[in-house]
Amino acid sequence: MAELEIDSAGIERRLREIELRLSRMESILENSYEVSKGSEPIPVSNVPLSASENISDDEKGFESRLGRYGLASMGNIVLFFGIAFLVQYLMNNGQSLLSSILGYSASVMIFLLAKYLKKSNVSLAFMFKINGQVTLFFITMRLHFFTQSPLVQEKYLVLLLLIMIIGYQVYWAIRNESQSLSVISVLFAIVTAIVTDSTHLMLLIVTITAAVSVYYYYSFKWKQLVFITICLSYTAFFLWLFGNPMLGHKMEMLSDHHFGIIYLFLLGGCFSSLLLFRQKESASDGFFIGVTFTNGLIFTILLALTVLKYFKNDYVSLFTVIAVACLLFSILLYKRSDWNFASAYYSLYGFMAMSIAFYGLIGFPEIYFLLSVQSLVVVSMALWFRNRLIVVMNSLLFLFILLAYIMSAGSVNSANFSFALVAIISARIINWQTSRLKLETHIIRNLYLIEGFVMMMYALYHSMPKQYITLSWVMAALVYFLLSILLKNVKYRYMALGTVICAAVYLFLIDLARIEIIYRVMALLFLAAISIGISMYYSSHLKKES
Repeated sequence: MAELEIDSAGIERRLREIELRLSRMESILENSYEVSKGSEPIPVSNVPLSASENISDDEKGFESRLGRYGLASMGNIVLFFGIAFLVQYLMNNGQSLLSSILGYSASVMIFLLAKYLKKSNVSLAFMFKINGQVTLFFITMRLHFFTQSPLVQEKYLVLLLLIMIIGYQVYWAIRNESQSLSVISVLFAIVTAIVTDSTHLMLLIVTITAAVSVYYYYSFKWKQLVFITICLSYTAFFLWLFGNPMLGHKMEMLSDHHFGIIYLFLLGGCFSSLLLFRQKESASDGFFIGVTFTNGLIFTILLALTVLKYFKNDYVSLFTVIAVACLLFSILLYKRSDWNFASAYYSLYGFMAMSIAFYGLIGFPEIYFLLSVQSLVVVSMALWFRNRLIVVMNSLLFLFILLAYIMSAGSVNSANFSFALVAIISARIINWQTSRLKLETHIIRNLYLIEGFVMMMYALYHSMPKQYITLSWVMAALVYFLLSILLKNVKYRYMALGTVICAAVYLFLIDLARIEIIYRVMALLFLAAISIGISMYYSSHLKKES
């Protein structure tokens, strides 16, 4: 038995050593995953592992990564800044040609060193390669930009060279399928756009960069690059909007828009097109939700700044274009995929833009009539899309709009009746198509019915002469009661009962003290007839059930 225990302990110790070796190999392979598509694996040194070592394996792994990758990265950063400061020193002393020659020579030497180390130290060679590309770009940019005595006076020549470097970077990113190299290409493009200091050239380069990032995702599914490009592209647009302070200009919004909003629309369209690449049953829905919200939020902020500055009195056409584009795009997304989130988001955004356009056309308070009708259109689109998210969001928006109308707009008869009828019709449509929308509760329908109940009495109160208010409410109760019989729906009976009770309270508290005797008699008799009639219906109905 003692021998078996010794053998078992030895086997366990050996298994732990094997697990530690595999863990170290996996860590090294993960760190070198994106270095190069065709590169050779980093050799793993045969360091003997021992269960009795004083330093833990996690500590040794951290020390190894810090020594191998951390110091290499720091060394390359220090090397780049050393070359940059030396180049700057020579330029300050009037040696522009010598500084450029030295800078290009340093870049060539770094590239050669990267090539030499490619087989023996892949990770360090990769870092040297990036360092050489950054140095090459920096030295080329300093031929004309950020210097008082540029070596090359023609700005367009330097821009052409920078674009060639960016093209080379894009080529190597695609060839090596490296997301890191693609990020460098995006950074180069954005920096080049900023230094052009020209509205259309700057924003055109930014837009092309956004389109290339969409291609990157389409080809290689590089998610991090998408978010980086979104942030950098909109940052470049923000810098343009505020006068490009990176080049020493005063930070203030431009006096003229130069039609830059066209490029903002193109940027929003580029990043929105990513949703077209979502596959059915995708495991990346979180990524697409993040892209949608990030793109939408930043786009909306920049759009608001642009409109408030340049289109304060002429924004109807802009928001009409946005509304049409978003609604058409939501239809396209619905046709291509059964993913409800994207189609719901863009349809709601389109209707929001439509509301702003309506406001620009007719203003307050008349706009509330169109907003209430628009709510019915939204519900109809939700039925078409089979999208309950649109219904839920629209019901909340309808409630907020209704409260805003009551609190701030006073009373407009057309809007009053429109809100009442739209709420009742929406409730009926949702009840009719509950299975299509897959709504499991009646909360939304009840909310619409309550809103319709309140707004109908509110509309009749403001539209009728004071002596007919009670009569009009009783007539509304009669209509609800008839609807409950025709549709066989108990909720309309509840609305009828509620309306009759409100009419009775209003009659005894207000009408009997202020209206003429003949109208009091009419109101009392009519209310009595309706009340007794409803009571008889309930008595007959209960007998049949029993």
